[in-house]
Amino acid sequence: MSRNNYNDAFDLLNSEFANVELEKENARNLENLRRRQAIKQQTQMEEEDFDEEEESGGSGCFGIALRVLLIVMLAGALAWVVFMPKGSLNELWEKVSPNVDSAYSWALGFFGLSQENVDSQKSNDSSDGGTSSDANPSEVSSDEPDDTPVTDASADEGNAQDVGTSDSPYSITVYRPSQIVIIYDSSGNPAKIFSCSSGKAATPTKLGDYAIRAKYRWRFMVGNCYTQYASSFSSGYLFHSIPYNKKNAGTMSNASYDKLGNPASSGCIRLCFRDTKWIYDNCPIGTPVHVVDENAPAGSVPEIIPERIKDTAHNGWDPTDDSPESPYNK
Repeated sequence: MSRNNYNDAFDLLNSEFANVELEKENARNLENLRRRQAIKQQTQMEEEDFDEEEESGGSGCFGIALRVLLIVMLAGALAWVVFMPKGSLNELWEKVSPNVDSAYSWALGFFGLSQENVDSQKSNDSSDGGTSSDANPSEVSSDEPDDTPVTDASADEGNAQDVGTSDSPYSITVYRPSQIVIIYDSSGNPAKIFSCSSGKAATPTKLGDYAIRAKYRWRFMVGNCYTQYASSFSSGYLFHSIPYNKKNAGTMSNASYDKLGNPASSGCIRLCFRDTKWIYDNCPIGTPVHVVDENAPAGSVPEIIPERIKDTAHNGWDPTDDSPESPYNK
């Protein structure tokens, strides 16, 4: 073999080895590329899974809120059906408000507060020009001590009226156990017999002999409520109408009206509109008032208290109210 042939064979072998090394390098590069692509794809999948979890978590929270809202709505509908099949939202509130009051009292105790603290703060807010919201009706009047003319700057101007003399043709007896008020004429005969609501066991109407001492067309009461045709017979004790949430004859406490004939007040004598107005109009200042712990005489039948019409149109109105605005008179 010539020298040239050796050289050609050697070059051929070198070329083959070079091709093998190039193929190995290409294979390594291809494997690295595949690995990088696999890592990148795995990362993308993990990010997508994380986004889906976030989205599902958000929709889960929304779903929970939606379910809670649905439960509340169903509970409200059930309460309406059970308590107020023919009534109004105001009547429903009167049914559930005692539970709200209990929760409110518990909250005050939990934070170490008392109603006196809250009332004091309201008073301060009011003195600074603020206003307080309506509270639950309470018949305790803000009268001055006995033998002092009753005045109240928060009541109507000219609210207290001297409408008679001590020469009254009538006397009034409240029979606490019977929840009956009897108006006696000068001969001692019953002129009128009314059903009433005197004080509850915790706040009884005090026994004793008194006399009507002042009168009010509208009377502002402790508890941010109002009463109509009020006749005071002792400090903090009055004959008056069912409480009203506002000085508006269409905002009467329906639940209080329904309790007439049973002890329900904070000490005053509640009467329906018709009966309290009769005392206001016919029993002048000085009319004797006796509160006794005795049953009314046998055969004492009070005038009928009409039942309320439990619908929205009549809600908050006393059925005995004789004003033209009353839906009972239309």
